[in-house]
Amino acid sequence: MNIIKRELESDFKSIIIWSISMILLIIAVMTEFDAFRDSPAINDVLDSFPDAMLSALGFLDADMTTLTGFISLISLYIYLPLSIHASLLGSSIISKEERDKTAEFLFTLPISRKKVILHKIIAATLELISLNVVTVLTIIIISMRYNPSNEYYKFLSLLFVGIFISQLIFLSIGMSIASVIKRYKKSGNISLTILLVTYIISVLIGLTDKLNFLKYITPFEYFKASYIAGNLNLKLEYIVISLIIIAIGIISTFLFYPKRDLHL
Repeated sequence: MNIIKRELESDFKSIIIWSISMILLIIAVMTEFDAFRDSPAINDVLDSFPDAMLSALGFLDADMTTLTGFISLISLYIYLPLSIHASLLGSSIISKEERDKTAEFLFTLPISRKKVILHKIIAATLELISLNVVTVLTIIIISMRYNPSNEYYKFLSLLFVGIFISQLIFLSIGMSIASVIKRYKKSGNISLTILLVTYIISVLIGLTDKLNFLKYITPFEYFKASYIAGNLNLKLEYIVISLIIIAIGIISTFLFYPKRDLHL
């Protein structure tokens, strides 16, 4: 428990900065809804664009004059930063002892490396939850002025469940990479590269149906806001795939990190 507290305290400033950034981002983006809500013609403008382009941008079948449609439209501004945060957190929370030169102190304590990793994972998960909650509460508070329906709140809850699962995916990937890579400075760059590649793949899938077979390798395709808005559920197959990826990431962290030489 002391390690969890120590991790949360050391990352407190980062959590505050990320939380404030997400609040400001959501406020800035949500202010645009008033303009779209009062302009039904905006949907006709979107319909004039090719479906492939709209799909790649996440605009396909989105009614921008409704809260659900608008949140579906701006979901990328939520998915990307929260996924980037999770990816960086995964790599840093494992490698920070080398970065901050505290490994010698931590691992001389009467506690196994595996227990240290477990506590770090718990602390990282709590950080993801806190940032997730701050973001969704900001959206809810801003949305209240529009008297949203119960279906909107169901959509929002499912969307953020999907986002949280995506965060866990990138967290586990970041941790496993940091556990395998010998030089801690490279782990963050590799984790971000994987995230950006999977995002680009998701964009390409939206441009052409010929790449649909790649949808299983990019988390950005698993819980698309447009699908959630139209069906008010999450696809079971993607939940299962996500859990498998998360399990592989966590298991590999437990396998490789205890054997890893620390560069002090």
